[in-house]
Amino acid sequence: MPHANRAGALAVAAILAAMAPLAAQAPKADPADVASPRAIVEAAYEAIARKPGETYDWARFRTLFLPEARLIPNTEQSGGSFTVLTPQDFIDWIDGVTNLGPDDRGFREVGVHNVVEEYGDIAHVFSTYQKHFHGDDQVLGGGINSFQLVRKDGRWWIVGIVWDEPSGAGPIPEKYRPKQ
Repeated sequence: MPHANRAGALAVAAILAAMAPLAAQAPKADPADVASPRAIVEAAYEAIARKPGETYDWARFRTLFLPEARLIPNTEQSGGSFTVLTPQDFIDWIDGVTNLGPDDRGFREVGVHNVVEEYGDIAHVFSTYQKHFHGDDQVLGGGINSFQLVRKDGRWWIVGIVWDEPSGAGPIPEKYRPKQ
C-alpha cells in the first residue's frame, strides 16, 4: 500500500507541476476593474463593447469572473430553454453569433442605472442596460442584468449574471429606469 500512496502523490505532484505554468499565464485583473461593485460591472460592460471589425476583450472579461461563475440568459435569447453558461460558454456563444464581416457595426452594452446592495463580502447589482451599435445612440434593446458579486482575495469577483429583457419580462419598472 505505501507504494500506491507514493505513486498517487507523485501523480498529483506531476499534475500540479504541469498546471503551474498555466496559472502563471492567467491574466490578472486591472485593480481598478475589481475595486468595487460598480467598477466590476462597468468593466464587464466595457469588455463586451467592440468597434466594427474588432473582437471583444475576452481576456479582460475572463479576469472579472470566479472560475465557477455562471451566466444565465433570458429564455427568449436561448430559444425558450433555460440555459446555464460558464464564462467560456458565454464567450463561445457570443463569438458564434457575431458577424465581423463588411456590414459589421460593432456593439456596446451600456449600464444606464444601477441599484447596488452590499453586505460584508457580498454584493448584488441590478443594472439596467441598453444595447447599441458602436458609435450610435439609437437603442436596439435593453433589459436588466442581475450581477451577484463576492469580495475575495482583496478584490471583487462576478459569481453570476442573470438577465432578462422587456420582450419576455414586460416593461422595466420605473424604479430601475434611469432618472431623467
